[in-house]
Amino acid sequence: MRDAARELFVSQGYADTTMKQIAADAGVAVQTVYYTFKTKGALLCEVAEVTAAGEDDPVPVSRRAWMREAMAVPSTQRTIALVVEHGSGIYERVAVLWPAVNAAAAADPEVDEYWRGVAANRRSGQHAFVARIAELGGLRSELDVGRATDIVVVLCGHDVYRGLVLDAGWTVPDYKAWLFTTLIQQLLGHRQPDPEALRGLSYAPLVDAS
Repeated sequence: MRDAARELFVSQGYADTTMKQIAADAGVAVQTVYYTFKTKGALLCEVAEVTAAGEDDPVPVSRRAWMREAMAVPSTQRTIALVVEHGSGIYERVAVLWPAVNAAAAADPEVDEYWRGVAANRRSGQHAFVARIAELGGLRSELDVGRATDIVVVLCGHDVYRGLVLDAGWTVPDYKAWLFTTLIQQLLGHRQPDPEALRGLSYAPLVDAS
């Protein structure tokens, strides 16, 4: 049912997708869709959550293995590199659903509340990420954690990803390489990327570490 709903939300948008269509494409009775998800808004929220996580039983970002690694490594550049690699992967998976979610949030209070919660949780996670950089002593002296979090929220936000990847046509690796170098400049004041921090990551060949 979630797969059928995702296909319809992406292809024809939120308003034009009905629970009856979702049931037909999933091969189940429409009552089954309503019994399982209650409302179309709740179904869209679950589809977005599962799609963003890339797994059927998503856990909070803070408990995912890559985030635990990012928060444990002693290198500030490696912390940033891991967050860029895997955090951007969330956007890559869920971007196709953004038009449906945005349209639904404007019309459906249930989806609006969910989307506001996503934004709040994202800011909380990015605050913890910045606090870790500060704990490691890497944050630029003129930045406090609050101001640095503001910078990260904007640079690592949906709008920047959409503008560069979806609108301007950048590849995802190009976007990740740009985001990594921009973050180390803005947060650490470093203009020289550490090749070791990029070890094993998909965008490493695109970062100029010379």
